[in-house]
Amino acid sequence: MTSTLPEAVSGAISDHARPADVAARKGFGPRVRRLHARIGAAHHKAEGMDFSRALLAGQASPLQLAGLIRALGPAYALIEQTGPELAAALGAPDLPWGALSRSEALRHDVALLAGIEASGPSAAGQAWLEHLGKLAQQAPHRFLAHVYVRYGGDLSGGQQLAQQANAILAAHGLPSLRFWQFERPIPELKQALHDAFEQLELNEAEEAELLEEAVTAFLDTQSLLAELGELTTPRADPLPLLLKYDKPVPRYTSYPTAAAFHDGVGPADLESQLGQASTADLSLYVHVPFCRHACWYCGCNRITTQAGSAVVGPYLEALTKELALVAQASGRRRRLGQLHWGGGTPNYLNSQEQGQLWDLIGEQLDLAPDLEASIEVNPEFLSRDQVLELRRLGFNRISFGIQDADPHVQAAVNRIVPVEQLRRVMEWMREAAFESVNVDLICGLPLQTPERFAKTIALVRELRPDRVSLFSFAYLPEQLPMQRKIAADDLPSQRERIRMLQHAFTAFTGDGYDAIGMDHFALSSDSLAVAARQERLHRNFQGYTTGGERDLLGIGVTAISQFQNLFSQNQRSLKGYVQALDEGHLPVERGLVVRDPEVLLRRSIIQSLMCHFAVDFDTIALGQPLEAKRQFASEWADLQILEADGLVRLGANSLEVTDVGRWLIRTIAAVFDPSQRRQASGSRLI
Repeated sequence: MTSTLPEAVSGAISDHARPADVAARKGFGPRVRRLHARIGAAHHKAEGMDFSRALLAGQASPLQLAGLIRALGPAYALIEQTGPELAAALGAPDLPWGALSRSEALRHDVALLAGIEASGPSAAGQAWLEHLGKLAQQAPHRFLAHVYVRYGGDLSGGQQLAQQANAILAAHGLPSLRFWQFERPIPELKQALHDAFEQLELNEAEEAELLEEAVTAFLDTQSLLAELGELTTPRADPLPLLLKYDKPVPRYTSYPTAAAFHDGVGPADLESQLGQASTADLSLYVHVPFCRHACWYCGCNRITTQAGSAVVGPYLEALTKELALVAQASGRRRRLGQLHWGGGTPNYLNSQEQGQLWDLIGEQLDLAPDLEASIEVNPEFLSRDQVLELRRLGFNRISFGIQDADPHVQAAVNRIVPVEQLRRVMEWMREAAFESVNVDLICGLPLQTPERFAKTIALVRELRPDRVSLFSFAYLPEQLPMQRKIAADDLPSQRERIRMLQHAFTAFTGDGYDAIGMDHFALSSDSLAVAARQERLHRNFQGYTTGGERDLLGIGVTAISQFQNLFSQNQRSLKGYVQALDEGHLPVERGLVVRDPEVLLRRSIIQSLMCHFAVDFDTIALGQPLEAKRQFASEWADLQILEADGLVRLGANSLEVTDVGRWLIRTIAAVFDPSQRRQASGSRLI
């Protein structure tokens, strides 16, 4: 059975933000006018998402419509069970609940679409439901913001949406939905809704929170819309392929990897490297190892101590000696183009100590006028004054770890930071006018579920950092004793991890973020996204960066330096690090010299795969002829197997990773790593 779809609805379906809509708002009361002014941008953004556009154009699928109806049902049931009592208690008893009620229509529509294969539980819908439940108990006035947004949206654009949705269903031989049908006239219901909201008895703070929560209601909507947009072209389940290829592989922050380092490389090698003439800007990494307490998932090189300045003072003295030795070996002042403080916890240092370290660096290195200076901070121990001081000092990029915002997950990994503190931290960073803010997330932590993690993703989208790093938890209790505090039975299943990663990918890429490399997202205007589009993205021990042409010098205990032909790592024990400096030589413990042209070629190939998901063998060898099928015969045979599984596309002399293959980019890169052929090493994919 077929039916002609109605002509696509043009423009917007609501009257919220555009200048032409001002006249339509003149008859509204003051609170409703404020609501419309506040939610306008968020509403139109929701209308611009893939599913919204598809529905308005009559191009959505029955699968998407079924997913929408199934996700809305529980939330509307909660609204209609608890809303009347909450509204009456706040002075608005006249909301026309009976006429607005959608629960019965939703039950009808769910049964109507029961024959459409379920797309799985909606993580976004469940996160929204849990959020509503919390508001009903703790903040009824915020709860009512969702009431206004939901029913106001149903009334504003309902008839147009119903026309398109029902035409889509008719074209597939399915009957019409009831969800957008109202028995009373729409203008009458809209007026009653507006009048009831003007009745609410709120103080000034509650009024502001009502407006704020209305925007959050649209963020919840956007999460659901992004999830539905993913159903437009259902993606193949990557889990079977992940299970097939699930073996330990490196993260390839370098090639060769740190596993190849040996103690045949020492201070003299780094001194020789530093002595080579270079006019290029330098990138400096400073490792601050101290933490107040240990996070049980952590695999970083850190020292847990409450000693504060008692340990920081001697460490700054050691860094002073190391910087002096670096300057001595260089024989000239180098200009610093990039600076990054990592750890550990760099904000373990107090403001005075941070200023002292900044000055120490400036004494030995010239700071470029456009210096990109970034720092990692733990939000748990951060204050507004400290954030403002970091910006005043000269940092223009900042990163903080959320990992997971759910209190149960936080307790399971010994890292508890309340959501309100995370919100305050972001407000301080925006107030300080940092040019870029990054947040870190981890998927696969104990007690994580797709529904809980969806709430964390919703929070991050609300905070809207410039960049997001989404790492997959590597559970290695044999190598990392601290992880033995985590019970393996508490970890999410492989399928749950995939669902969480898929939802995060869909949510971020549907909300203005570009997917960068294998585990990063950046707003399209961010320099990292621009570098990715211009194929200037680089990967080193700090992850993805825009400064690929720069030598990387690492100072501090365990820090790694990375040059074209040399890797060197400092002493990995604090005692050994300090002792080396007291003896007057650079504290290098091990490293690797890389001069073999084939190894350098493999590095370029792996770098191209990790950053650009493609390799052009005609250009990868810097102008030298390279026939990949001949020079990498065994690798090409492996690539053909990957191509048969839909992970790559092979050209005459090129390689491109497919969308499904991105999940396995480390495995694809490992094809060109001979050490992985001999013995698999690294962390598993899931």
